[in-house]
Amino acid sequence: MVPPIGKCGVGAMSNRGSGAAELAIPRAPNLDSKADDPVDKAGHAILGLLHQAANTAEATKQQAIEIAQKLATQLRAAEDRIKRT
Repeated sequence: MVPPIGKCGVGAMSNRGSGAAELAIPRAPNLDSKADDPVDKAGHAILGLLHQAANTAEATKQQAIEIAQKLATQLRAAEDRIKRT
C-alpha cells in the first residue's frame, strides 16, 4: 500500500512539461556519514545560500508591491484631479 501524500516525507511534484504528477521521496540520511563530510558541508552551504536568496527575493517582492500600491494611489489621485478640471 502506498502511503498518502504528505506522509513519510513523500510529496507530489508536478512535471511542468507533461502535467503528470510524480512522487518525490527524499533520501534517508546516512547515519554513518561524518560531520566533516565536504559534500554535506557544501550541501548545507548551498541550502543556506538558497534560503538567503529566497529571503532577499521575498523582501524585494514586498518592496515592489508597496511601491506599486503607492503609485496606484498617486495615479488615482491624479485621475481625480483631472476629472475635476
